[in-house]
Amino acid sequence: MVQTKPFGSWTSPITAESLGKESGPRHDFNVVVDPATNNVYWTGSSGEASGRVTIFSRKIDGSDETKVAIPDGFNCRTRAHEYGGGAFTVYKNVLYFSNIMDDRLYKLDLNTGRVVPVVPENPYYRYADMVIDQEERFLICVREEHFENETPKDVVNTIVAIDLLGDNVDLAVKVIAQGNDFYISPRLNPDSTKLAYVTWNHPNMPWDFTKLHIASVSVSNGVQLSDDKCVVGDKIDESIMQPRYASDGTLYVMSDRSGFWNPYKYESGDIQLLLPQHLAQEFGGPTWNFGQTDYRPFQSDPTKLLCKNKSSLAVLDATTKTLTNLPTPFRGAAHLSTAVHNGEDYAVFLGVSSNKPTTIVAYNVTEKKVTAYLSRSVLEPLDDAYISVSQEISFPTKLGEGYCFFYPPKNPDFQGEGLPPLIVLSHGGPTGNVDGSYNRNFLYWTSRGFAIADVNYGGSSGYGREYRNRLHKNWGVVDVDDCCDAALYLAEKGYVDREKLSIKGASAGGYTTLASLTFRPEVFKAGCSLYGISDITLIAKESHKFESRYIDNLIGQYPRDIELFRKRSPIHYVNNISCPVILFQGQDDKVVPPSQAEVMLEAMNANKVPNAYVAYEGESHGFRKPENIIRTLELEQWFYGQIFGFPVEGIEGVEISNYHK
Repeated sequence: MVQTKPFGSWTSPITAESLGKESGPRHDFNVVVDPATNNVYWTGSSGEASGRVTIFSRKIDGSDETKVAIPDGFNCRTRAHEYGGGAFTVYKNVLYFSNIMDDRLYKLDLNTGRVVPVVPENPYYRYADMVIDQEERFLICVREEHFENETPKDVVNTIVAIDLLGDNVDLAVKVIAQGNDFYISPRLNPDSTKLAYVTWNHPNMPWDFTKLHIASVSVSNGVQLSDDKCVVGDKIDESIMQPRYASDGTLYVMSDRSGFWNPYKYESGDIQLLLPQHLAQEFGGPTWNFGQTDYRPFQSDPTKLLCKNKSSLAVLDATTKTLTNLPTPFRGAAHLSTAVHNGEDYAVFLGVSSNKPTTIVAYNVTEKKVTAYLSRSVLEPLDDAYISVSQEISFPTKLGEGYCFFYPPKNPDFQGEGLPPLIVLSHGGPTGNVDGSYNRNFLYWTSRGFAIADVNYGGSSGYGREYRNRLHKNWGVVDVDDCCDAALYLAEKGYVDREKLSIKGASAGGYTTLASLTFRPEVFKAGCSLYGISDITLIAKESHKFESRYIDNLIGQYPRDIELFRKRSPIHYVNNISCPVILFQGQDDKVVPPSQAEVMLEAMNANKVPNAYVAYEGESHGFRKPENIIRTLELEQWFYGQIFGFPVEGIEGVEISNYHK
């Protein structure tokens, strides 16, 4: 029998405890196929209270059970660029991985289980984005060097070669490319005689302007590069990413020289489009992390690429310049790999659905069908009756159309009275993107009677360079207006309660949340910031190297434009906030330091703004410990219950300072 209860107070089968056990793939998630064995490897949570990341493996046909590849005591992550990714690779049953416990690279022989370090012990070095010479003589990767009491400009990024044949680890590492601020995606051609890589300098981010280099490789006296040249990116402004050699030596890349990331191949001193004409769609996303793979050449035919075509998986024929969609049960794909198994072409990828958890899939391209689901959720499948499927909605903004994915409340056991409360989500980045896919964290809210609007505000990726550039010099304006306008639009259309609008965001999304509450205080009635930025002058002073000049394009140069920084910083206008705010923060966060939350807290208390603050020891940028994930979800729901006046049972709350019902 369907019960009538206030929106937000419904009982749900999706518990905070279950989400603490499995939070899904993170931004630094990777999938790698060993080309010699066709075994599939991926990173994932070990389920331990520490939030340790391990490496799992299965055969490509799914004929075995999931195995844990690395021994206890190792944690496969890298802190390079702080966001990590590209923390491992595998070749011929030998796995190389970064262990965040000591930031060293290790070699694991999967036949014997023997683990040995391949780089010297040094807590100031971080490694990522590895590629192995096919003769297993050396490994090439990105190295990031840190220093005691450093500033962002002190950090040094290089490409290094690591000798795998020598017996002295202390002499194994050699710098082979240096001098620029950043390096990513070092990739060897099949006979290891050429190295391609992408590099860029401040104040650019990798989605602004990058350069493609190609160098000759010799190994006669240790690995050396010669004739290292910038071959693309020095004549026009473009973002080049993900260089990758095919089996015949053809070099493929993605470039947004047309305004959208489209596929190209390098030939005759420039890159040539692989399509009949440029398409106004993105074939790749911004390079926040190492190890990103939005396309792969097929191993059996180097003239064909596995790629994404909007929401479909597709085969791109570089000879005929045709795109052929592959039928799959998914609405999207990520982390693409290819293999040849039993003489047939296979794709391995992360399958994204609207009504099921993401899963790693083996797909027979020849027969056009899924042959194995290699990873499964540890949670019980959820009945479709509890799954809210998103709808992409466009809404008017000052600069044209904006976009959001709307998830209505859904629970077969309950109905509400009136209209539901809305949680507007402002994603991080801010050059990030949301895609409307299945998200069990979202269902935690929709099954309790909340609606969600996940907003791709101006500045988001996925809609081309012009849309991304809406945020240039306008962070804290365009994103704020778009989030506010999305909420008001949904209220005007009668989807949600105008008096129960809330906004939530993490990191840069936390900044948009705090800025929305500060600069458009008439819109929202509650706010939730997770490690959000409150004073952008502190980001200019304290941020890590990767993002330390990001602010130049988003706001302006510091300290030259200090008045603009002050004008856009919520911390200076806390007295404008007219609704309660809850803040969550990791005490070890280096991307958005705890000082960001602490200065906001101090200012809110000075101005008698209702607030609550929850800080977690041992957490950095994003919470990994299950108990903290659980506590955050439950406290957020309890907080909304206090503000919107619906009962939340069984949750121990916290003090909301300056709040009087």
